Amino acid sequence: MIGSGGDESSAETISSLKRDLAMVQQQFHTIINASKNGILAVDSVGTVIIANRVVEEILGLKHEEVVGQSIVQLIPNTLMLEILKTREPLLGQKITLNQTIVMANYAPIISDDVLVGVISVFQDISILESTFSELNFVRGLVQEQEAVINSSYDGIFITDADGLVLRLNEAYERMTGIKAFDVVGKSMKRLVDEKYYDQSVTLLVLEKRERITINQIVKGDRRLLVTGNPVFDEMGNLVRVVTNVRDVTDLTNLQDQLIKTKKQTLKYKTELSHLRLLQMEENELVYRSRLMAQAISTAAKIADVDSSVLITGDSGTGKELIAKMIHRMGKGVSLPFIKINCAAFPEQLLESELFGYEGGAFTGAKKEGKPGMFELANNGTLLLDEIGDMPMVLQVKLLRVVQEKEVLRVGGIKPVKVNVRIIGATHRDLLKEVEAGHFRRDLYYRLMVVPIHLMPLRERKEDIPPLLIHFLEEFNCRYSLNKVISTEAMDRLVDYHWPGNVRELKNVVERIVVTSSDNILTAEHLPDAFHHKSLHPKRGVKLRQAVEETESVFLAETFAEYKSWNKVAEVLGIDKTTVYRKACKYGLLVR
Repeated sequence: MIGSGGDESSAETISSLKRDLAMVQQQFHTIINASKNGILAVDSVGTVIIANRVVEEILGLKHEEVVGQSIVQLIPNTLMLEILKTREPLLGQKITLNQTIVMANYAPIISDDVLVGVISVFQDISILESTFSELNFVRGLVQEQEAVINSSYDGIFITDADGLVLRLNEAYERMTGIKAFDVVGKSMKRLVDEKYYDQSVTLLVLEKRERITINQIVKGDRRLLVTGNPVFDEMGNLVRVVTNVRDVTDLTNLQDQLIKTKKQTLKYKTELSHLRLLQMEENELVYRSRLMAQAISTAAKIADVDSSVLITGDSGTGKELIAKMIHRMGKGVSLPFIKINCAAFPEQLLESELFGYEGGAFTGAKKEGKPGMFELANNGTLLLDEIGDMPMVLQVKLLRVVQEKEVLRVGGIKPVKVNVRIIGATHRDLLKEVEAGHFRRDLYYRLMVVPIHLMPLRERKEDIPPLLIHFLEEFNCRYSLNKVISTEAMDRLVDYHWPGNVRELKNVVERIVVTSSDNILTAEHLPDAFHHKSLHPKRGVKLRQAVEETESVFLAETFAEYKSWNKVAEVLGIDKTTVYRKACKYGLLVR
């Protein structure tokens, strides 16, 4: 009976111990499962002996699929096996478990100096990683905002809703001399009281709750233009005042410079108008002949209108003077008078000179481009001298300008409107050029609205004496002389055929004035060309001799005009061989 009772007592004790053990296990699992961190333990061979709920959730496995399994199969990149070897703890290791980023600590489990396993406690830091990324993003935005604010040329000054200074940018420090550490954290009222500012736009904005602009004096000498802008939150509460600041001192200096520049420009314009007037006056027309009077009368009649004018005549007859007279009497000296010689430029250069070009239109072009003569002559007059020598391809573009009143720069795509009076001048017979196919017929009739033809000086000899006196007075005045011309010299000059017309006459007068040491200019002072025999033989000579003398003088004068014996043959209508034979006969080839 006693033995039987003892067995029952032992069984009850064992049963009680099992219940207690089960309770302890339950409490242990409850405790570790309550942890927000993952708890994972392995034995000395790497078999999982403990795994809490966090571990199961991260691995996505049930309890029975974790406990009792090899740690290498569950976590191939585990560091627990390393701890089993080194018996040293390892802290703060960031690893990835099933795409979840965790921060893990490892420690060996030692009992009576015997390694029995390894425990790892880790925490899910995915949220922290996300927060860290967002923090970096926000930090980047702040840095970018800082750079933008400091890169502003205008000063920026920010306060809160109580008028306390929060920040200011580098431009504000530069233009005011006030540093951030002097004012940040102080109220605007205090700064005004301390004479930093004569008044505060921030205080006015806080009072009016609207944008306000004032002139502000900083530290008694810098004058600023400041604009305060209120900033409201979603509830309509004023939370910030952002002030934009510009140094009016610099603007005032710029304004003063602009005023000086305008005055200088006005001065230059006045001087330019004066020079233009002098240029017009210096080239006043001197004439006595009826032919020249008719041409000038026509020019005066059409000066006030914008009709195109074509002035023809030999070189040196005064075509440019007539053009200037038309401009002076019509447009006036205050408006531009531009002249370009169409025969003085190659085709490509002439196009860019006339119509201008855009930047980079061709090699060597200015990057900012260049306006052409039409644009420079806008509202004024453009004289196209020697227009008969203009290439055909440019005649097409010129016709467009005449018809459409607009030019297209070389390399450009947008036409530029121009208001220009066009005056053409040429020594050529344009109608013959048209018939020969060298000049466009439509352009010819566009230019020939008002034709003015200037006769050569040899056909208006009555103009020679007044021109002589005019040029003589001009050079006497220029060189401080007092020379006069004899009657004989005057007669020689009047009888001369003047192939170079008025231009040649002026050159001859200047030559004899500056080269002669006598105050009376006689026939002996004239160049060799004026000592040829007259076309009128003396009385009493035989007809054959008279013909030869006349023929000799005529050939010599024609060659003096055209400088080519082939041209002499063409002009006189005789064979080239005949011209050379007669020139040799009269001793003209050695001249």
